[in-house]
Amino acid sequence: MNIIKPSASMRSRPNIDAYLETECLFGEKLEILNNDKEWSFCKLLTDNYCGWVQNTSLGKTNRCTHRVLTLRTFIFTEKHVKSKIIYNIPIGSKLNVIKTGKTWSEITLPKKFNFQIGYVPSKHIVNIKNKVKDWVSVAEQFLNAPYKWGGRNSLGIDCSALIQLSCEAYGKALPRNTNDQLRFKDVITKDLNSLKRADIIFWRGHVGVMVDSLNILHANAFHMKTVIEPLNDVILRMKQEYKIIKVISLTC
Repeated sequence: MNIIKPSASMRSRPNIDAYLETECLFGEKLEILNNDKEWSFCKLLTDNYCGWVQNTSLGKTNRCTHRVLTLRTFIFTEKHVKSKIIYNIPIGSKLNVIKTGKTWSEITLPKKFNFQIGYVPSKHIVNIKNKVKDWVSVAEQFLNAPYKWGGRNSLGIDCSALIQLSCEAYGKALPRNTNDQLRFKDVITKDLNSLKRADIIFWRGHVGVMVDSLNILHANAFHMKTVIEPLNDVILRMKQEYKIIKVISLTC
């Protein structure tokens, strides 16, 4: 099954008031492990995260060939900016593209839609295998996006989702949560004396990425949004138990 809404909440229990675990994005594939009336217990195959998703968010789509690489884009009913908008979908969404043009790309839509074909701006998508060398530029698109625990798109995002989505554009499949990202092995561990762009800084329960040798980009609850600020300011603000515990490098 796939997500057929712009994003779908994955919750800890089959209840709309249960804690948000993460969000699944349009076109992402899930494995259904159990059902409970209006909900399904699923594993998101992007990162193997498990939780409850409402069945109204699930459906079948054709094989995904492309992904959205701009912060958000629209699915239109026609190849015209004045045509009806079907959906506003976030970065990281997966699409089945059947025809690519200079301006518009034609995509298929799930059977639950009145429209079986839609159109997205070609400049907003890339082939599913495309790799962005400067993956920090993807993270920078989220600047000022509001902070949301468990959020995974520009309408609300948390620290680890920011790193995960941005690294996906680089071709690195990172886990969803900070503690699991800490154990990611395909990186170079380094110290604080020679920081540069694309160095990832881990605290206990928090993560951010350096945009240069002095400043860090991170989604955080202090500012309640994604910001760029001096790393030293963050270090001074953190309590002793939240001192930096690891620095890894994903070279741009």
